[in-house]
Amino acid sequence: MLSLNTYGLARPSLNQASSVHLPRLQASPHQSNAAASVGKLAQQRRNIHPLFQTSGFDYGRVVDYQDLGLHLSPAKRPLAKHMDFTSTFIEGPFTDSSLGSLDMKKKRLVLSDRLQAERKVRTKDKYDEKQLQLSFKREIRRELREKRRLEMLEQAAAATTIQRYARGMLTRNRLWRQHLALQNAAATRIQLFCRSQMQIYDAKCQLQRIKQRRWDDAAAVIQRRVRLFLQRQAAKRELARRRKAREERRQEMLQRANRVRAAAATLIQKVIRGVLVPHAVGKVVLWYVD
Repeated sequence: MLSLNTYGLARPSLNQASSVHLPRLQASPHQSNAAASVGKLAQQRRNIHPLFQTSGFDYGRVVDYQDLGLHLSPAKRPLAKHMDFTSTFIEGPFTDSSLGSLDMKKKRLVLSDRLQAERKVRTKDKYDEKQLQLSFKREIRRELREKRRLEMLEQAAAATTIQRYARGMLTRNRLWRQHLALQNAAATRIQLFCRSQMQIYDAKCQLQRIKQRRWDDAAAVIQRRVRLFLQRQAAKRELARRRKAREERRQEMLQRANRVRAAAATLIQKVIRGVLVPHAVGKVVLWYVD
């Protein structure tokens, strides 16, 4: 019999108590059928995944082989026939001790029958033990296949769940990155628009400042010229006023002088007339008298 430890069914020893044993799936109870496990066609007829199928070695068909050298008597062996050469010996007081003598032949026959019987018994025991081992192996392989199948199903379900969560996480990450890229693009567009508007506004402000400086310069020039013009006009008006005042004073002085001269002339005329009138009157009187 093979050891149970060969198939992993033996109880762990004390020095292996600290080792880590991963949990395994318990195989579901099923009806074992030794006849259903022989042959590839029988395995394919069963609903078994191809990954869990065994090789093409037929464990269920163990041929009871026969030792062609022992199951026949020495006389019937085709390759070891007894050569009866003692019948040709010369009769005499000789003892036949050769391998082909009758006594040795009988001994060999008895020994051969006994060895053949023992060999048959050993072969039968070995065959029974081998059949028991093979049936035990089939059961263990069936249980291991079922366990591997369940483990693979659980691993496939776990992998599907992990892949689903991973795909969800990757999708959310991709959507978040796309949303972030869209926000960055929108922010970039807004910043470009605001920057362009600020540049336009700054250019307008600079142009306005330039215009204002030009306007200020032009206003200063105009104001300076206007002030000069107004100053000239004021100077001209002041000069005209002064000339007019001087002319008025001169005219007034002339009128005063004229009035003085007229008064003097009138006075002179009065005096002269006062002097001349009596003489004229005396002459007139004298004329009339004459």
